[in-house]
Amino acid sequence: MVLLSHSLLKVAAVLYFFSCWASIVFPRRCWYALLLVPALATNAAAVVLRYYLAWPMLPMYLTPVALPFLLGTMGVFAGKQDPSGKIRRGLLALSLGTALVAVLFPKDFYLPFVKSQGLWPHLFLIFGALGRTCFLISAAWALLSLFSTAQAKSQRPTLNDHHYFRWAVWGFAFWTLSMFAGELWAYRGWGTPVVWDDPAITVGIATWFFYVCLLHLKLTGTWTLRSRTKFAALGALVVLGLNYLPELGPFRWLW
Repeated sequence: MVLLSHSLLKVAAVLYFFSCWASIVFPRRCWYALLLVPALATNAAAVVLRYYLAWPMLPMYLTPVALPFLLGTMGVFAGKQDPSGKIRRGLLALSLGTALVAVLFPKDFYLPFVKSQGLWPHLFLIFGALGRTCFLISAAWALLSLFSTAQAKSQRPTLNDHHYFRWAVWGFAFWTLSMFAGELWAYRGWGTPVVWDDPAITVGIATWFFYVCLLHLKLTGTWTLRSRTKFAALGALVVLGLNYLPELGPFRWLW
């Protein structure tokens, strides 16, 4: 069953590749969607199967497998806000990249957590994955804004700036809910809400503070528009470097 889940992920990665290729070669047509739908369905089947195999324990290693699916699904909605199609193509490429990484590095250091009965641990995992996805979409909008001539010519926020801020707010909300659910889970299971010697906890808090700073800079207008946009784009490195890659076994040294 584990091999079946990994095989499904391989099929999804191939379909993501052709969907990404179709969106680049035929930018004005929706042929990419014909391949994206089965890619998402196959990816979802791999996620559900891994969850089923670990139940009732918590599959902490699930996020690298779920992230391509969430990027592809939420990227469809984000892409509708960009007539040029650059956001859609960028998020499809990111879905492909994260799927390939999950295929090439299938081993991790996590074991299913024993004390996972109840709702809180699963909310911790789901909200955390949603938060990562929203942060990456926010960073994609920020990068698009940085390369936009409209922002370069004006100090007023463009539509792209509003989009990156909106996705950052959603990511911050999901990330906060994930941390809150994780603290309740830890308190019920181990009698303490925070384990400071766990690097996953500390980098999660560091990511939360990073986006607290981003929202503060945006709401107060402390920095220039372009500096705030660069800070938002930097969020992609924070999420991938601190919260995504270390969950894969070979990159644990990043923690």
